[in-house]
Amino acid sequence: MHCQITNSAFSIAALVLFTNASCHKASLSPTENGNWIQAAPMPNFPRGGSACFVVGDRAYVGLGLNEHVGGKGRLNDFWSFSLDSGWTQKQDFPGPARSGAATFSLGGYGYLGTGTDDGIRGFNDFYRYDTARDQWTRKADYPGQSRWDAVGFAVKGKGYIGTGYGIYWMNDFFQYDTTYDRWDRTPGTAGNFSKRRGAVSFVYNDKAYVVTGSTSGAMARDFWSFDPTQSIPWTQLHDIANTEVSTEDDQYADIQREYASVFVNGSKAYLTIGRNGSLVTTTWMYDLDNGVWVRRTGYPRAARFGAVAFTIAGQSFVGTGNTGNNTTFDDFNRFVPDKPFNPND
Repeated sequence: MHCQITNSAFSIAALVLFTNASCHKASLSPTENGNWIQAAPMPNFPRGGSACFVVGDRAYVGLGLNEHVGGKGRLNDFWSFSLDSGWTQKQDFPGPARSGAATFSLGGYGYLGTGTDDGIRGFNDFYRYDTARDQWTRKADYPGQSRWDAVGFAVKGKGYIGTGYGIYWMNDFFQYDTTYDRWDRTPGTAGNFSKRRGAVSFVYNDKAYVVTGSTSGAMARDFWSFDPTQSIPWTQLHDIANTEVSTEDDQYADIQREYASVFVNGSKAYLTIGRNGSLVTTTWMYDLDNGVWVRRTGYPRAARFGAVAFTIAGQSFVGTGNTGNNTTFDDFNRFVPDKPFNPND
């Protein structure tokens, strides 16, 4: 899981990414490159499969699954987080409590839809959150098959939700127009774009990227970028597995996973935690300018999947999540890409 970051947050991140060049990163081993620092935990219930988006310098996190809560174990509370004021409770989500919802942020608003309340049926309702008024408004329903564990992103003034699971794995995408409150089928989804659930998406320089997830019980290994200005908007990138003649993917054995967390800091995307049969704690950095994956310091806390991740004001955070064995988390950790790992932080 991840939060989509606004363009202003990307700009700040790019300015501060390499403020300390004295770490001599080239001399560090992959397991020491990047530091994890404990941050303020989320109030209220621990949870996994939460929803998250970023507007301005605040992250918004809520909903999710805690199997010890009454009913179906789903939550509908919502919170904001900022560097100066920490966590603040917001208006509860007005729709049915759920986990596995998809989100994006656009034009100063957050958008949230799809998800599940029991892991058997999906939703297709869709809502806008006004961060200035702390107010939810229901909008036009998502037109695709009801689903959960889909991905969402916004590029070039439009929002997108796609992939996920309902009755089956899916690879379709729909585009949302905020002006007309209207959904349209996104053109150009490649015929060999793998169906998947539990994938991640991120945005950089007006392109979206979709990677990881599971497809019909196996891990997806294809990796795609999306540019709506092109006649063929989806472009396949190098697989995240050793499937090609080139040697650059020889060490990519453990990038594949589902329910990972991803965040962008500067010109790098960071993929961490998740599961692939068992829980995964390795962290990989994707160099967005050069198209290469490099290993970074693994997540040092309890292993988990279905956590959220976001970057605000140049600082990146990963938190919440669950183990699949009735254990959920409320802790958050900040990742500092230009510092060596310190296990005491």
